[in-house]
Amino acid sequence: MKRGSKIILSCVLGWLGMTSPAAAATFEVGFYDYPPMMIEHDNSGIYKDIFDELSLLLGDVFNVRYYPYPRIGLLFNSGELDIEPGVYAGWMRGQPVPGEFSVPFGKIVDVMVFAPGKAFPVNKPEDLRGKALGLVRGYAYPDLRALIDAGQIDRRNGLSEMQLLEMLSVSRFDQIVINKAVAQYNILKVPEYQKFEVGNSISVFDVSMRVHPRNKAWLSRLDKAILELKRNGVIERIYAKYGVHL
Repeated sequence: MKRGSKIILSCVLGWLGMTSPAAAATFEVGFYDYPPMMIEHDNSGIYKDIFDELSLLLGDVFNVRYYPYPRIGLLFNSGELDIEPGVYAGWMRGQPVPGEFSVPFGKIVDVMVFAPGKAFPVNKPEDLRGKALGLVRGYAYPDLRALIDAGQIDRRNGLSEMQLLEMLSVSRFDQIVINKAVAQYNILKVPEYQKFEVGNSISVFDVSMRVHPRNKAWLSRLDKAILELKRNGVIERIYAKYGVHL
């Protein structure tokens, strides 16, 4: 065999070795029902599609299971989960097991959403002084906290972003703050929501895969795969498939 052919064959065998079943690892992944990021009823959504693409690149198996959101942190801390997707590292400060973080693959963008005819520019938190604002109960909203604590924003809580959209549609609120992806997806899917106006961003966070520390040695492979998906436009196309344009 010629020397050049041997080099090509060696490279091919090396790639096959990385993706062969014998070399594959299995990771437990924690999801919760949060369309369009994670959609429980048919196990679909943006994050599931990203893991499917990562599995093709890496040859690894990602075993997705759905839990109530509060349980995911407990399972991660106890070592029963290997990966939690869509996490900003700053949110995990003070956790018993903060985890290791991949390169960012997407963003969480919180935006203003207005009832018809109620929109106004919000370029800084102070523009919301004196307003009643629909927010999700239990969410921190660090950029708004000082104004809320001072009573300069009237915080009106909903149980979820879906409930906030429903309340906006029946004029319980004039304006709410929710995840931009959730807003875009639901405005696309629900005809009565198409009258809403999506306004300015309130906060933007880069999100990554939160990986249990025991898998730290694998993280460099994950990073390379994520960067390849971003470079080839795969992740952007996945978001767009669900009507999301960040």
